[in-house]
Amino acid sequence: TVRVLRPRHRCPEKLWMELGATWDSGRCPWSGRLKLTVLSEDRLQMKWKETEGNTSGYKVRVKPMAGDSEQEVMLKTKTPKATVGGLSPTKEYTLQVYVLNGSQEALFAKRKFVIEELRNASQTRNSRRNAGAASGKNLTSAAEHSGVAEDTPPPLNTALPHSGSQFQCDTPAMTDIVLLVDGSWSIGRNNFKLIKEFLSNLISPFSIAEDKIRVGLSQYSSDPRTEWDLSAHSTREQLLEAVRNLRYKGGNTFTGLALTHVLEQNLKPDAGARLEAEKLVILLTDGKSQDDANLAAQTLKNLGIEIFAIGVKNADEAELRQVASEPLELTVYNVLDFPLLSSLVGKLTRVLCTRIKERSSAVKDTPVSIGPQLSPTDLKISAVTSKSMHLAWSPPLRPPKKYRVVYYPSKGGTPREVLLEGAVSSLQLSNLTSHTEYLVSVIPVYDSAAGDGLRGVTSTCEYPRAEGYPKPPLCWQVKVTQPEVLLEGLSPSTGYSVAVYAMYGEDASDPASIQETTLALSPPRYLSFSELSHASVRVSWEPAAPAVRAHHLTYVSGRGGNAGQVEVPGTATSTVLRPLSSLTQYFISVRSTYDEGDSFPITGNVTTLKVPPPRALKVTELSGNSLRLQWEAVAASDVVVYQIKWSTASGEKPQELSLAGNVATAVLPGLQKNTDYKISIWAYYKDGARSDTVSVHHRTNSRSPPTNLFISSETPSSLQVHWTPPDGRVQHYKITYSPIMAPGKSSSVTLQSLLPDRAYKVTISAIRYTGESESTSTTGRTGFDMMEVFGLVEKEYSSIKGVAMEPFVFSGSRTFTLFRDIQLTQRTSDVHMFAIPPEHTIVVLLRLLPDTPKEPFAVWQVTDEDFQPLLGVNLDPSKKSLTYFNRDYKGDLQEVSFDEQEVKKIFYGSFHKVHVAVSHSKVKLYVDCKKTAEKPLNTLGSISTAGFIMLGKVTRTRGPRSGSVPFQLQSLQLLCSSVGAEQDRCCDLPALVRQGALLCPLTASWGGWDESTAL
Repeated sequence: TVRVLRPRHRCPEKLWMELGATWDSGRCPWSGRLKLTVLSEDRLQMKWKETEGNTSGYKVRVKPMAGDSEQEVMLKTKTPKATVGGLSPTKEYTLQVYVLNGSQEALFAKRKFVIEELRNASQTRNSRRNAGAASGKNLTSAAEHSGVAEDTPPPLNTALPHSGSQFQCDTPAMTDIVLLVDGSWSIGRNNFKLIKEFLSNLISPFSIAEDKIRVGLSQYSSDPRTEWDLSAHSTREQLLEAVRNLRYKGGNTFTGLALTHVLEQNLKPDAGARLEAEKLVILLTDGKSQDDANLAAQTLKNLGIEIFAIGVKNADEAELRQVASEPLELTVYNVLDFPLLSSLVGKLTRVLCTRIKERSSAVKDTPVSIGPQLSPTDLKISAVTSKSMHLAWSPPLRPPKKYRVVYYPSKGGTPREVLLEGAVSSLQLSNLTSHTEYLVSVIPVYDSAAGDGLRGVTSTCEYPRAEGYPKPPLCWQVKVTQPEVLLEGLSPSTGYSVAVYAMYGEDASDPASIQETTLALSPPRYLSFSELSHASVRVSWEPAAPAVRAHHLTYVSGRGGNAGQVEVPGTATSTVLRPLSSLTQYFISVRSTYDEGDSFPITGNVTTLKVPPPRALKVTELSGNSLRLQWEAVAASDVVVYQIKWSTASGEKPQELSLAGNVATAVLPGLQKNTDYKISIWAYYKDGARSDTVSVHHRTNSRSPPTNLFISSETPSSLQVHWTPPDGRVQHYKITYSPIMAPGKSSSVTLQSLLPDRAYKVTISAIRYTGESESTSTTGRTGFDMMEVFGLVEKEYSSIKGVAMEPFVFSGSRTFTLFRDIQLTQRTSDVHMFAIPPEHTIVVLLRLLPDTPKEPFAVWQVTDEDFQPLLGVNLDPSKKSLTYFNRDYKGDLQEVSFDEQEVKKIFYGSFHKVHVAVSHSKVKLYVDCKKTAEKPLNTLGSISTAGFIMLGKVTRTRGPRSGSVPFQLQSLQLLCSSVGAEQDRCCDLPALVRQGALLCPLTASWGGWDESTAL
C-alpha cells in the first residue's frame, strides 16, 4: 500500500519519490486524496476523495508505459473507487482519474506506479514504523497484513532512531530472564549470527548483576541444551562475551520439550533461580513445533512465569499466541526475515523494562509471594465448640519449612500466633472465647519467602444450657444413678477434665476429678505399593473405620520438583498416582477425613523405575534405496521424541532421524544395496529421561527393477504393458496405474476398465521375498471407442433412427446395420477429443452390403464447422480403393489412396478388419491384420474440435443433411498410437481364427475366440 497525501500549496516531488511514486513536474493534478492498495500481484484498488459539486461520474484510465494496449474503466456513478486486474507486477503504468460532467471531462488525479514497488514500499514503511515505536501494538496487526495505510501519516521529516543501543533500563528489581533460542537446521549458520547480534542488543540496556537481573540461555532443537545458568555471568560484559561465543546446534524443532527443560532445569535454585525474583522466559523460534508446546507453556504460566514469544520467517503465529502470556499485544512479535530482528530491539527492550518495573512494584510493599502453587488450599474449620475449633488444610505442592497460624477476634483483640512444622496440616485451637467471631490465617513460610495465606472466619458456640438453669453453667452436667457413664460427642485429640459429685438431695459431696485426652482419629493402615512403572504407582491401604468420608493422598519427590495431591472417596482402598518422573524417590502420605476432621497421615516412600526402550523392532525393505523400521512403544503416551540412528559396518558417518512420540514406524532413506547396517533407536520421555538404546542389524539386498518397459495394444479401455523380467526369483509384479498384481513369470499385462482419451503413467516394480525392487515407468494413452460415441451399443441403439442390431453368429459380437441417409453426426467437442495426436491408428471392422451404392463415401471423417473435411477414411466401391486423408502441418489437404489386391477384398461383401496406422512421416495399411502397403505422408497438423464427426457420408455432398450409404459395423476405434496393429491377431474374424487357432484362446460359450483375452 502507498499512502498519498494532498499538499496544501504545491506538489512536492521529493515526497512522492519517497513514497515510491514518480510525478510529472509542474502543477499537482488533483484536489483530493488518492490511495492505492495492492490486492494481489496483478490487482490494484484505487480510492480518492469525492469531489464537490455536480458530476456525472469518473473515468479511470490505466495505461502501460509501453508495449501493451490501454486498459480503461468507466464509472457511471459517483463512487470514488475502482479495481483494475490483469496488471503485470513489474511493469510501469500511468494512472489517470477524470471527473465527468456531461460530455466534458477534467483531469482529477494522475500518477505513475509499479505494483511490485508499491508492495515493497508498504513493507519497508511498516518495518520502520514498528522499529521506532513502543506503542504496544503487535507487529503483525490485521491492518498491516491487509496493506491498507492509516489515514494520518507520520511526519516525513522525522528520523526514527535505532534505540536498541541508546535506551537503558535502570530498574533495580531482581529478575531472572531465561532466553530460549531455536537452533534447528532451518535457521542456518548465517542467520544464527543475526540471532546472536539481536540477543546482544536486547540484553545490553539491562543492569546485569547478582542482586539485580540474571540472564540464562538454553538452545534447543531435537533436544534442549543449557548454554549457561542464571548464576553463570554476573556482569554485562561477561554475558555479552558468552553470547558472542554461542555455537550453533542444529536439529529439529521441539519447543514443548524445550519449555519443559526451562522449568525443570533453568529455573531450579541450584541453577541460580531466586525465589524472590520475577521470572521471564523469552522464546525465539523460526518454525512450528513438532511437539505440543501449549501444555508446557501453560504449566509455566500457571507458576506465574511470564513468556514472551518472538517468531521469525516461517514461525506459526497461532502457536506463538498460545504460548505467550497475556496481554498478547505486548508479548507476541513476528517478523518476515532474520535481518528484521533488529527492528524489534527498541520496542522489546522498553516493554521488558516496563513489565519488570510493574511486576516488582506490585509486590515490593508486601511479603514475597511465590505463587499459588506454593500455598495451601482447602481450609476446613470443624469441631467448633464454645472454647475450641479444629483447623485442617491441604498442603501445597512444595512443603513449606514452617506454618504460621494467626487467629484473633474480628471485633478487636490481641492476635495470637502458633508456629507449626511444615509436615503438619491441622491444628486444634483452644482457650477461645465463647460466642465470638474469629479470623484465622494459615501462612506457609519458606527459607526466603512466604506463600499466599489461607483465610477463614467462624464463630465459637454458646455454652449449652442445662434444663432448669436460667444462666449458662460453666461446664456440662450429666446426672446418673449408675457408677459409670459414657460421655459422647467429644472432640478427638482433646483434653477433658471430669469431676464426679455424690448428690445427697440438694447437697453435693466434694468432687473426685480426673483429666483425660480423647484419642486421635484413626489413620489408614497397611500402606503398600504395587504396579510400579517409570511414570506411575498404585498406592493401597486399609481404612481404619467405616465412618471415613474421604482419603487424601499427597506425594512429593525427593528433589522437591514433582509434587501433587489426590482425593478419593472413603470407600476406596487404592489409587494410581501419575504422572511421575522416572528413577525418582517419592514420599507419599495418606490421611483419612472424618466428619470431625482429618486423621494423622500414614507415610511411605517408593522409587519409580527406569523408562523402557522401544521393543520388537522389525525391518522391511521398500522400493528405492530405503527401508521401513517398525517398533512397539511400551509407553507411547509418555514418549516425546524417538531418535533413530543408522550406519554401515564400514564406519561411514551415521545418519539420524527424529520422530514425534506418537508414531511407531519410520522410513530410513539413502541406503546402499548389498550393505550391512546397524540401526539403533531410543526414546526421550516427558520428564526428560532417555531410554536405553535398542539396535538391530540388517543387510540390504539388490533390488533391480524390470527393464525395457513399453506399452502396446492401446484400445479405448485398455493398455497392454510389456517388460523384461529382472534377474533373480520374482514372486510377483506390482503395476500401478491402479495397483494390480501380475505373476512372477509373466512379462506383460493388460490394464482394463480405463477411461478413453486419457494419458496414463504406468509404474512397475518386482516383488521378491526380500522386499520390493526399484520401480520403472512409462506412459501411454487410451483411444476413442467411436461405437459408443454414436450410441452403437446394445443399450442405446434402439433410440437411434435408421440403426438395427443383430448378433454375429460366429463370435457372438453385436453387428449394427446403418440404413441409407441416416444422420449419424456428433460435435467433435462433445467427444472430448481435445487433440488428435500426430501418431494414431483408425481401426474399423465393417461389411459392405449388396445395396451399398457405388459412389465414394467416408466411413468415418472429422470436418470443420463448415463441413469441410479435415481427417478420415474414404471407400470408393467403383474403383475398389481406400483413401486416407488429413490436413498436414501446413494446413494443406493430403490424400493417400490404396488399391492393392488385398484392398479389393473389402468390397466382396464379407466382414473385414482395417487398420490405418499413421506416424509422423508415413501411413501403413493393414487388411485383416496383414500389412498391405506403406506410403509417405507429411506430419499431421492441428485438427479443430469446433466441427463435427460423421459416419457413412457420401463425398459428393457436404452439409448436415447430406446423404449417407448403408453398411454394417462391428467396431470403430481411434487409437492414440501408430504401433499395435501388428500385435492384433484378428480373433474377431472367423476365417482367420481357423488359420491361427494356436494364437486365439478358445471361448467356451460359443466355440470361437475372445478378443479381450487376446489383448
